[in-house]
Amino acid sequence: MRRLCALLISACLGLTSMPGQAALRSIWQPSGPPPVSLDYHELTCRKEVPPPYTGPLQIASKYDQSDASKTTLSKKRPSAASQLAYRSAGEYTKSLVRFADYYLRAETPGHAAMALACIDQWLQAWAEAGALTSRDASKTGIAVRKWSLAAISSVILKTQALSHGQLRLSDAQRNWLKQLAELVIDDYAPRLAPDFRYFNNHDYWAAWALASTGIVLDQPRYLDIGERIMRRALQQITTSANGRYAYLPNELARGKLAANYTHYALVPLVLLAEALRQNGDRLSDDDERRLDLLANFAAQLVLAPQRLPELDGKKQEQVDPYKMAWLIPFLNHAPKHELANRLYRTEADAVDGYSQIGGRIAPLYPTLEALKR
Repeated sequence: MRRLCALLISACLGLTSMPGQAALRSIWQPSGPPPVSLDYHELTCRKEVPPPYTGPLQIASKYDQSDASKTTLSKKRPSAASQLAYRSAGEYTKSLVRFADYYLRAETPGHAAMALACIDQWLQAWAEAGALTSRDASKTGIAVRKWSLAAISSVILKTQALSHGQLRLSDAQRNWLKQLAELVIDDYAPRLAPDFRYFNNHDYWAAWALASTGIVLDQPRYLDIGERIMRRALQQITTSANGRYAYLPNELARGKLAANYTHYALVPLVLLAEALRQNGDRLSDDDERRLDLLANFAAQLVLAPQRLPELDGKKQEQVDPYKMAWLIPFLNHAPKHELANRLYRTEADAVDGYSQIGGRIAPLYPTLEALKR
């Protein structure tokens, strides 16, 4: 059934690559002079690749499933198998991010080449093994797969921009990313049904995983599916009674975690918006207005939550600054957005470094430095 849903989505959207179609444009472009190049294929990564995880993705949720708001942590200890799957995927992607950030701060061509060698060899090992592709997956396991794909493809996009395209993917790596993307489509296609009530941040992250992978592989089909999910998300954005901000009802329903999940949801939405602007100028003025109003709400959730009646007096848990990473690309596009600017100046460099989008991205937006002053 899932595969059928995915195929129907593709058929309805006409999602096929056409001969002569322009290549997809990355949200991150090379800047400055090309770095000095050394052949990273001649190097051996000093960090041993961990065993590729090919087992079931039966991962337990950290939340008590009997709590409708999903704000209560589960008291059940995850099984050893669940912990292994979760830890394997997490440590792998975070290591790729560390290599990408090592490239970012590399002081010599040798250091930069070593970072590329590590990314390449770690990708190759897990690609050849078909890691993270088991269909035996729980809801959380499905989520971990799409988070992993989002991180992996973001690392590649970021490093290709920084290296001016020196990082090249092998056929095995490309095929693995395609396999993961197809699984994400299968996993999340049923949630696009009109009567599915819980369409939320999980879907937005699936969309960014697909869009970023589509750009990496130059597969318009994946970006188009990401756009369809984005359009559903934009329709969910609900304007407040006073018209000054807007919110996502399913994220607001998270009670004391509403602020956390609003910021968490904005990260893939802002990156998706940038991908759609770069590839066909696909956002309308109304789409942009909705995102601006959602940014107002997210900023107020941190700066002055007491002014938001939608919270119904629920005190919010502190939002980790890395979940505000959406501010970086958002302000690059809308540098005069008042509340986003105020929040960015309050948090400054702490908002950068989110592993799920490839680690540090502020250096890809050099014009933002002036906004901190």
